[in-house]
Amino acid sequence: MKFSFFKLPFFFVLFYWILDSIFTIGCLLFVNSDFHSDEVLALFSSNSYSISLLNTLILTNTFNQLANLVLVFITSAIVLNQYFIYRVNANNLLYAFTIVLLIIIGLYAYQIIFAQQTGVFLNSYLLESYFFYTYRFYIGILRFVSYIWIFMGICLGIKLLRSVFVTELEMIALPTKYSQKIHLSLFILLFNFYYLVIVLFFLNYFLLPDFLFESDIFAMSFHSIFLLICNTVGYIALRKQFTSVGSKLQLKNLAFSSAIAFSVTLLLSIIVFSINTYFMNLGWLDKMVKPLNDKQILAIAFSYIIAFFVVLCLIGWLVVRKVVKVFFSK
Repeated sequence: MKFSFFKLPFFFVLFYWILDSIFTIGCLLFVNSDFHSDEVLALFSSNSYSISLLNTLILTNTFNQLANLVLVFITSAIVLNQYFIYRVNANNLLYAFTIVLLIIIGLYAYQIIFAQQTGVFLNSYLLESYFFYTYRFYIGILRFVSYIWIFMGICLGIKLLRSVFVTELEMIALPTKYSQKIHLSLFILLFNFYYLVIVLFFLNYFLLPDFLFESDIFAMSFHSIFLLICNTVGYIALRKQFTSVGSKLQLKNLAFSSAIAFSVTLLLSIIVFSINTYFMNLGWLDKMVKPLNDKQILAIAFSYIIAFFVVLCLIGWLVVRKVVKVFFSK
């Protein structure tokens, strides 16, 4: 049988996305007290509006769940590998769907209870001016709890059902030609997860309301494009660096190296951004662009942004290559 490390984890992610989207719309229709089901159902009966609303909900929810989706993929890939579960068939898909369904039910039950109890508490004991940001902070806590729940749910679910999954005991050792690619993919995915955890927390805290506005679409587009470019740069920088990996996943090295690489990259990026902000506040740029017309100013601003982005990519390139060489190169 052809070896496939990531195919079954992909179905975990697909099941999670589909079920989460369904539960999100269901909660909007039947649970959220800010909406009346009859009114929302009436809006859904209008084809043009229902398509627009569904697209908005799915777009918002997909972006809002990106960290969860990446975590589902990473965790399921690692745990399935530990029990030699690789085959994609009706039996394995059924139990994968069951695990994800139970995780989603647990998450939404907790979210509903959490939101109700938190809302009562905050309304009772907080001034209205503090309510919004405090409630957003509680949402951030809910996010971190959901990461723990997803991780534990997948680990325990696969462990408890390992006897009914179809396993591939002859694939105890990873094929050598795939091992480097698997380690590279998991390293990049872990890096993505750390980034998304931070970005989504701050976007939820400061920007994203219940529905999309134009600025939110811009924010989501920016971070999606930024991630795509960073992943491409990361792949090019690291594709030949995992030279000392063996037939088993080096989970500790993956966890430590990706965390160290992300932390150092983030720290250096903050330093560069702070230095850049300091020099901008000196006013030299304002004096330079004052005699220029709008097109020239726009060209300078665009070039400045590109140069700043290139510096950040270069920092990331150097850091991840150095860290990976320490942990995974001969």
